[in-house]
Amino acid sequence: MIGVLPFFGLILVLPLWGEWIQPPDYSTKGYLVPSPDYVPSFPQDHGAHRAYGLEWWYWVGQLKKENSAESFGFQSTVFRLAGDPKESTQTTGSSFGNRQLYLAHSALSDLNQGRYLHTERVMREGWQARADSQSMSIRVAGIYAEKFKDQPGHRLITRYPNGGRLELKLLPIKPLIRFGERGLSRKGDDPASVSWYWSYTRLKAIGKLFYEGKEIKVQGEAWMDHEISSSQLGEGLAGWDWTCMQLLDGTEVKAYRLRQDDGGSDRWSAVYWIDHEGKTEHVYADRFSWVEKKEWTSPKTGLTYPNTVQIEVEHPRRGRLVYLIEPLIENQEFYGLQADNAYWEGACRVLDGEGEVIGKAYLELAGYGGGLGARLN
Repeated sequence: MIGVLPFFGLILVLPLWGEWIQPPDYSTKGYLVPSPDYVPSFPQDHGAHRAYGLEWWYWVGQLKKENSAESFGFQSTVFRLAGDPKESTQTTGSSFGNRQLYLAHSALSDLNQGRYLHTERVMREGWQARADSQSMSIRVAGIYAEKFKDQPGHRLITRYPNGGRLELKLLPIKPLIRFGERGLSRKGDDPASVSWYWSYTRLKAIGKLFYEGKEIKVQGEAWMDHEISSSQLGEGLAGWDWTCMQLLDGTEVKAYRLRQDDGGSDRWSAVYWIDHEGKTEHVYADRFSWVEKKEWTSPKTGLTYPNTVQIEVEHPRRGRLVYLIEPLIENQEFYGLQADNAYWEGACRVLDGEGEVIGKAYLELAGYGGGLGARLN
């Protein structure tokens, strides 16, 4: 059974069972660790949390050209990595020198031509990279996000190689969801490996794509995550396989397995269901399986990703459910400045156990090049 407490338009998810592991106040490196029972305040908590070691804002979605069958997938992610915890919250008279490192990951999947464009930019905080701490106001390299002042939602602009650009107006269809026990999403048994994890699971997306010299009006739906932590993966974890699904019936599913070094699934792996009102139910690893059905090997990095997967799960009330996730194009590998930190992040479709299409998804496969845990801790 799940206890769901609504407040200020936010859904608080509280499992009424399971082991509680008290997190420490600080990580071993001296950063604050997200605390339990924290009640976020918006718009401030849409902004940066500079005293915590790691933070990201993440958008994905599938879009269609107006009056056309042409479709696209997009990913826009801003990472903030703090420097020395004694200096990372300091400010100076200028906009430089605050010891925050930012990464911008931008990707566009042309689902008609089978093309995938992506770019990474890394920079210290300064005039090209900054995130406000009082609201959503982010400018990092080619990604710009700004909360609307006069209505719910926000604007997102993403730039691609060769002059491409995506401009979207994102409006929440459902309230913001807060995941995890007592407001903490656990990433393994390490007490410090927790995060605040907040999501808009269904956003109406309207805007324009500037691509191959043309202006294309697009619309569709998007998903947004905002996650804050100081130690993202517990000991013995190599990475994760994660998916967000937006089903045709108006509900959503978030599923992930935390991959152990030996290939098994950590017990804190989970499947969440979000209903039409934004209420949530979930189960942990003992109630579902994540089965790799097909693999794809990158000609660029040589890494192999299981990018077709089947999730079989026991819903608390509905019994056995099956979700088969298939990529819409095979090559959606994101590689940046370090090839061993490449990951697969792509637009997919969702089928049920009878092979009927029941929705769309994004799938993320991280840590297949090794070394991810060290970077996130």
